Amino acid sequence: MKNDIVDLKCIDITNEGQGVCKKDGLVVFVKEMLPDEEGQIKIIKEKKNLAYGIIDNLKVKSKYRIMPKCPISSKCGGCDFGYVDYGYQLQLKKNILESTFKNMNLDLKIKDVIAADNPNNYRNKVQIPVNNHLFGFYRNYSNDIVEFDECNCQSELSNKIFNTLKKIILDLKIDDYFRHLIIKHAKGSNEVMIGLVVKDFNISGIEELVKEVTNRYREIKSIILNLKERDDNVILGEKEKTIFGNNYIVDYALGLKFRISLKSFYQINYEQMHKLYDLILDLAKIDKDIKVLDLYCGIGTISLYLAKYAKEVFGVEIVKEAIINAKANAEINNINNAYFYLDDANNDMNKYLKDVDVVVLDPPRKGLNKQLIDSLINSGIKKIVYVSCNPATLARDLNYFKDYYDISDINPVDMFPYTKHVECVTILKLKRKTIN
Repeated sequence: MKNDIVDLKCIDITNEGQGVCKKDGLVVFVKEMLPDEEGQIKIIKEKKNLAYGIIDNLKVKSKYRIMPKCPISSKCGGCDFGYVDYGYQLQLKKNILESTFKNMNLDLKIKDVIAADNPNNYRNKVQIPVNNHLFGFYRNYSNDIVEFDECNCQSELSNKIFNTLKKIILDLKIDDYFRHLIIKHAKGSNEVMIGLVVKDFNISGIEELVKEVTNRYREIKSIILNLKERDDNVILGEKEKTIFGNNYIVDYALGLKFRISLKSFYQINYEQMHKLYDLILDLAKIDKDIKVLDLYCGIGTISLYLAKYAKEVFGVEIVKEAIINAKANAEINNINNAYFYLDDANNDMNKYLKDVDVVVLDPPRKGLNKQLIDSLINSGIKKIVYVSCNPATLARDLNYFKDYYDISDINPVDMFPYTKHVECVTILKLKRKTIN
């Protein structure tokens, strides 16, 4: 069947954003095909009970199909839904969530996805691989680089700075030194940080690069060299050197001021971050009698926002630079009821759980480990606010909690327009204590 062209109709969409078709009992997953579309599909890979295909000729198009704003939308691994009307993207994400939780035997209501007012140019951070004189994004499921001049998801300023950096680096013939370019654009302040991930700190011409790019863009307040010596999938190395300005930039958000370092996590959608945190505050019912533990606190954005309403907030984070930022952020905002600790949330958290009323969880995509889940259940914490960027691991973790906690509706926020990803918030309320 491989290389055959067959007539298929799309009946559904997967959690990965691929169209689902069926042919003689065989399930065929088709890239960039929407429900109710029909066409001639070329089979590119076949397994025992399933196959993968690409559109050869689309005969019946969905009314929700649009011309992508980005010329490389179908080539790079960034925009799963670059070809889909924005309103329908939100419906697809809700459908994906409903399917995900149903498949995990969780009978939970999925609220409508909270839309972005402007789904374009929303990202405040861009990471661009550099290899063999090529600057761009990785093609899906490969290490092939797809070059670009402008990305519809990045801020307009980031796109301009990227093109300038690329030209300077190529003109100086020093691109072999680079692994990644990182641009962080703090939208509330318009400050920019550039991270240059390099194979060697000693780069001929680096002073000229710094001079030229900073003279052209006054918004640049920080340029950092990050040394990455190992060949693996981790982007940043351990050693870094600030070669222009500060080792942080400042952003204004949520009525607060935040310092952001190269290694620290910060929500990539500035406008939607406000909606997300307002939702967390509303659902959690935080007041001046409540003590909050914020695990995976990053630079303290959630912690410091909740500290304005809570009695005390305690933040825990494993990234040293983020904790340094968090403590500085508490100080510059004159917040004296937030405390931050350098620790791994996967370790024993009982010492932090003893005297708090609410726990906020905002883990990486891999979700929580079993040890942390067990310690949370055994602690008898009355309320848990779970914020997740990965519905699959959220559903997995909620299955551990469901015998001990009542789980609220799932509240999705579209932090990542044009992609299959969505942020979710849910509240867990204690119904019975301990698993021992």
